[in-house]
Formats: sequence, structure tokens, C-alpha cells
Amino acid sequence: MNISGYQWSVLKPLLKQRFTQLSDEDLIFERGKELELFMRLERKIGKPQEDVARIIKGMQQCYLQQSLL
Repeated sequence: MNISGYQWSVLKPLLKQRFTQLSDEDLIFERGKELELFMRLERKIGKPQEDVARIIKGMQQCYLQQSLL
């Protein structure tokens, strides 16, 4: 899954709002280390990595496309 720095700056607060147990440290994004991010989120929210990817992809499609309109 491709995530840009801009996208992550939009998605990060949305994830924190939906999953209140997430901290800023849990949501650190580094290009090329997306798998590590997904593993942290998987542990913290208790959902499989596929679900985490699906949640993020859904947010990308919904919120980021709205901002382009």
C-alpha cells in the first residue's frame, strides 16, 4: 500500500480519533517501513494486518478523495 507523507498527515488524526488507544509513537510513519507501521497497529488495535490495511485504504478513498473535490 502506498502512503505519502501528505496522506499520512491527514489519516493519522482520523486513526487516532477512531482508535483512541493509539499514541503518536504508534502512528510514526517512515517511507519504506509501512510493514512495521501495520504490525504496530495490528498489535495495538487487535485486528489482523489485512483489516488494518483495509481500514487505512478505506480512509484514503473516503477522506482523501473528498478533499480533492
